[in-house]
Amino acid sequence: TTALDVTVQAQILRLLLDLRDRHGLSLIMITHDLGVVAQTCDSIAVMYAGRLCEHGSKRDVLARARHPYTRGLIDCQPASSAGSGLLRTIPGQPPLLDALPAGCRFHARCGHAGAGCVETLPLMRSMGVAHEAACHYPLADSRGAVS
Repeated sequence: TTALDVTVQAQILRLLLDLRDRHGLSLIMITHDLGVVAQTCDSIAVMYAGRLCEHGSKRDVLARARHPYTRGLIDCQPASSAGSGLLRTIPGQPPLLDALPAGCRFHARCGHAGAGCVETLPLMRSMGVAHEAACHYPLADSRGAVS
């Protein structure tokens, strides 16, 4: 949907959703546009540098992101930055895919990283019912719970 004007984008998304519903299909969207994700998807899988870092229902991931990269993506959306006049960004640069760091691939850009993040690749673990994240120090959810 990148580079499409809003009207054409809406028409294409409606067509895809209609085809999905009419034929009982699954639809995989690969995008950074969380507005499109919110309109079209039931579940979300977030990847960073080729690895899955968070997966769950649309509601859980968007409302209770537990991986710092997922939270960063959400905070970078225009609606999240409204009022400031500036779009937020995730500091730093993504790693080169031919020279991936040891440990968590997001650690150099993460404000929550600890020594374990530099040394050990985090595995996916449960953050609730059908919600998982690969993070040594997952963010507290909106209720203040940390798994």
